[in-house]
This record gives sequence, structure tokens and C-alpha cells, in this order.
Amino acid sequence: HLRHRQETVEFMVRQRGDFEPFVEDDVPFDKHVANLAKPGTFAGNDAIVAFARNNQMNVVIHQLNAPLWQIRGTDRSDARELHIAYRYGEHYDSVRRISDDSEAPAHLRMEMLCKHDSNKAEEVKPQKGDSEDETEVELEDAVQKVCSATGCLDMDLVSHVLEVEDYNVESAIVAILQLKEGEGIGTEEQQEPLGREQKSCSRTLWEENGTGSRIFGNQNLHQSEAENDKGQAGSREENRASRNPKVVAKKQRKEQQRLEKKKRQEERHRQKVLATKRDIADPRTETDPANHVTLVKAMAALNI
Repeated sequence: HLRHRQETVEFMVRQRGDFEPFVEDDVPFDKHVANLAKPGTFAGNDAIVAFARNNQMNVVIHQLNAPLWQIRGTDRSDARELHIAYRYGEHYDSVRRISDDSEAPAHLRMEMLCKHDSNKAEEVKPQKGDSEDETEVELEDAVQKVCSATGCLDMDLVSHVLEVEDYNVESAIVAILQLKEGEGIGTEEQQEPLGREQKSCSRTLWEENGTGSRIFGNQNLHQSEAENDKGQAGSREENRASRNPKVVAKKQRKEQQRLEKKKRQEERHRQKVLATKRDIADPRTETDPANHVTLVKAMAALNI
């Protein structure tokens, strides 16, 4: 790091005419480069441009919900690319694949998408027919991963969700968990109307002219009426509780706790999926980085 910092500062001094006009806050150029030479000083865009030109490479900057910024240090088509992320307008991070926790270079390259991608996709489809078996195996593998992570046994549902989520296993897992959570809430809400129907049926059965009364006598009728009175008293207490703000606040806290629990479950499943991906990754891709290059797709890039 210190060597790259020193070489970048020396390049800026040699190309002073290109960089001095962009020094901010009326700071003298000599003081600016002297500060940049010190370890720990944050570098700006001018230093990134100098680094890219000095090393004859392109620097690609990723930002959330924004086009890629591409700082071109050379016009060569086979130039190396360094990908970094500008996080929250505060600092830069390196960009790596999710399963890459090594210290080796990430070896990312940017692939520009053009407007005719749909035509290209149609041209490629006939070629994919030769590898239908491989595609089917990959789909089955993705379905099994989602089922294992979510506990869902409905293969058709999992396949449909994978198709909707563009066959992204992680997104499909989150979607399935949300569906299961929604079904759980719906079941709880249906229990109360079902209980009311059962009570109504029971009340009709043990009325004075009901079947139960004719067979077993009116003794059970009085017991049923007593139970109904208890149920009505309980419902009145629930109504009073609903009008009590303390009870409402308690319900809100429970709802908040449920949402937090749901988020924690989704995060645990996400971490589990990521760990599984790291476990099944081929270790040779880490030891031989030249054999694996990740393409970063971009609809548009802003060049400097």
C-alpha cells in the first residue's frame, strides 16, 4: 500500500499540470501531495486517476443505485481492471465475489450490455438445446438448495419462485420464507372465525328442541348455556382490552418482536446459504485465479 501511495504521489508531481487545477479548498499543490504521501490520508478522485494512469489500468467504481464510474488509465482493450465500491459517500471498499474470502486479487472484469441483448439471447437459445441435461441438473440442484434451506416440500412452488427470482437461490429462499410467514399469519387469523362457527353449531345442537337435548335430556343444555355465558364474558373482556391503550401497546410490541424475529430468521438463512456456497466452491478457483474471471454487467458506465 505504501509503495503504491508513494508511486502515485510521484506521478502526480511529474504530471503537475494535469492535477494542480483540481486541488480543492485553495490548498497549495505541494502541501496537497505532501499530505497524500502520509499513511492514512484519504485520497480523492485525482489520486485514483493518477493511480490508474501510472499503472496503465482501469478503475471501476461501484455505488448503490448509480451507474458505474470507469476511470480509464489506458485505452488498451485487454487492460487490467480494479473494482472498488464507494460506500455511503464516506470511504472505499474492495469489490469481491460473495464466496471469495482470500487475499488474492479478485480478477473482476466489466462486460457492457447493449440494446441488442435480447436478439443475442434469442440467437444463443438454439445452442443451449445441446446442454438441456446440464440445465435441468442445475435447476434440480437449485430446487434442492431452496427446499433444504426453507423446509418447503412443494417442488412446483419452489420452481415457480426460482423462475420469478431469475434463478437466484438466495432471493428464492427469502421469498419462500416470506410466503411461509404469511401463511402462518393467515392460519392464526382464521382460527377465530372457525371457533365462532363451532360455538354456533354447538349451541344449536343443545337447544331445547335440538338433537342433543332430545337424546340426553336438558341437563347438558344448562351446561352448554353456562359455557356460552363464559364465552360471552370472555369476549366482553377482550373487547374491553382492545379499548385499553395498554393492551394495544402490548400488541404493537408483540408485532414488532415478530417482525424482528422474522428478520433474524431471514438473516440466519442467508448466512447459511452463503456458508454452503463457500463449502462447495472448488478450491482450485482460489489457487489459480487466472482460470476464473467474474464479469460485472453494466447497462451504462460513466468514463473519466
